[in-house]
Formats: sequence, C-alpha cells, structure tokens
Amino acid sequence: MRFMKVVHGHCRHPRSFSRFVQVFILVLCLGLLIAGSVIAQELESSDPASDAGLGIASALLTVPYAAAKILYAALGGVIGGFTWVLTGGDTETAQTVWEPSFYGTYVITPDHLRGKEPVRFFGDSPYDESYIE
Repeated sequence: MRFMKVVHGHCRHPRSFSRFVQVFILVLCLGLLIAGSVIAQELESSDPASDAGLGIASALLTVPYAAAKILYAALGGVIGGFTWVLTGGDTETAQTVWEPSFYGTYVITPDHLRGKEPVRFFGDSPYDESYIE
C-alpha cells in the first residue's frame, strides 16, 4: 500500500490522478484551439485592435499547446530510441516515430488562428523522400 495515497478518507492511486491530469490538459488544449479559431473568425479584420487580440489569443493558446507538443516530442524521442534499439539499429523504422513527433507546429501564431497556416501537431518530414535511399 505504499503506492496508495489516502485523500479525504479515499484511497487513490497516483497514476490514475496523473492520467486524469493528462486527459484534462489535452481536452483543455483542444478546447482552446477551437475557441481560438472562433475568435479568429470574429477578428478577421486587420485593424490594430484585432491584431492585438489575435496576438494575445495566440500567446495564450501557445502555452498549453506547446507544453503538450513538447511532451509528445519527448515521448516520441524515447519511443523512437527504443524502436531503434529493438530493431537492431534500423534508423528508417525509428524515423517513422521520430518525424511525426519532432516536426510540426510548436507555436500558435495569428496566421494559424486566421486559418492561413495549418496547425500540425503531427509533423511531416522536411525531407523529400525521393532523396532518401
């Protein structure tokens, strides 16, 4: 029972609470992204107040989004490393894990909120596959 924590007379497993926090943060990030796109549609004009509003909204959305993206990239790095080891050093297989997790959007900009640029949580390889042998 040393891994159990008693809170207000109830036993809670720390991992289940951690999982709840992770899911909550993910839902919060998705909600903020949706709210940001709605805000961007309302602030479509290019007056200084609208630009300032989009700048503030993008900064506020970047905080939870970047945290989630960095966590995803870190986990992708670890899992890609295990993939590389378990496949006997097969870099091509490990890159199928690394590339989507490392590449992509890390910062939400006003252009993302305006819909001019896509937000890519799962990144694409910056290299053309015709050059990879």
